Amino acid sequence: MTELKINDLCFGYGRKTIFSDLSFTITDGITLLLGANGSGKSTLFKLISGVLLPKKGFIDVSCDGHNVKNIKNYISYIPQNFDIFPSLKVYDILTYICGERDKSLSKTEIKNQVEFAIEMADISEYAYKKMRTLSGGTKQRVGIAQSILGNPRILVLDEPTAGLDPEQRERYNRLVFKSAEGRCFLISTHIFDDTQYYENIALMSKGNIQFKGTEEEMISSISGKIYQLSCESSKYREEKLNDLELLSITERNGETIIRVYSDVTPNYPDMKIIRAEADLKDAWQYYCKVGK
Repeated sequence: MTELKINDLCFGYGRKTIFSDLSFTITDGITLLLGANGSGKSTLFKLISGVLLPKKGFIDVSCDGHNVKNIKNYISYIPQNFDIFPSLKVYDILTYICGERDKSLSKTEIKNQVEFAIEMADISEYAYKKMRTLSGGTKQRVGIAQSILGNPRILVLDEPTAGLDPEQRERYNRLVFKSAEGRCFLISTHIFDDTQYYENIALMSKGNIQFKGTEEEMISSISGKIYQLSCESSKYREEKLNDLELLSITERNGETIIRVYSDVTPNYPDMKIIRAEADLKDAWQYYCKVGK
C-alpha cells in the first residue's frame, strides 16, 4: 500500500497565507481534490511535487509500510495543460522522459515502458506526430502516458480536465481508472461534474480540507438541514435573509428560489418553505461557504 501524508503544512506568498497547519492523508486509489479556483489546489500540488518548499511542516510517503527518503522518485506531477517540447514527436518525448526519470533502465526496458504507456493511453496513432499538432484532449492523454513511466507510486494531476469537452472528460477519466491499479492518484478539479467519476472526495476551501469521504457521505452530512424558500421575484429582498446560511439563489419564471442550510425550519410567513432533499451541490456550497 502507498500512503501520502501531509503534516502541518504551512505556506504563503509574501504576507498572504495559503495554508496554515494543513494535514490530511490519502492512500491507494483515486481521490478527487475538489475546490473553487483560488482555493490552493495548484499550490498544494507544487508543494507535494517539490516545485515549492513549505515554510513549515512536511510531506511523507510510505510504500508497503516503509518510509521513503527521496519522495520525488515516487511522485509523478502532471501540471495543467500538459504541453511540452512542441517540435518533438510523442514517442521521442516519452522515451526521453522515461530515461531521465529512471536512469537505471536499459534501452530495452525504456522501449517496453514507452510502448506500454502508448497502448494504455490509446495514443498509438499519434506516437509519431509532433506535440504541437495534437488537440488539447490528446495532449492530456500524452500527459497520462508519461506520468506512469518509471512506475511512480503516486500521481498528482492538476486540473487535467480543464478545457476538455464532456466527451473528452469522460474518455480522460476512463483512462485514469485504467492506469490507477496499484497506484495512488490525487486529481484536482473545480468542475463540479467531475465528481460523478470518482468515489473518494476531498473538498478544499479556505486553505483547509473541509470534508473528506465519499459523495454519499458528503451529502448525508447535511441531510435534513436543507430548506428551499421561494417567492415572487418582485417581492424578494436578500437582506431579509441575513440571518440564514444561504447556499444558492436562482431565478425561474418570475420566481426566486433560495436554498439554505439551517438546523431549524426558517420562519418567513410571506415565503413558501419546504424541507428539501440535500444534493451534492448543496454540500459543495455548504463546505465552501459555511464550513469552518
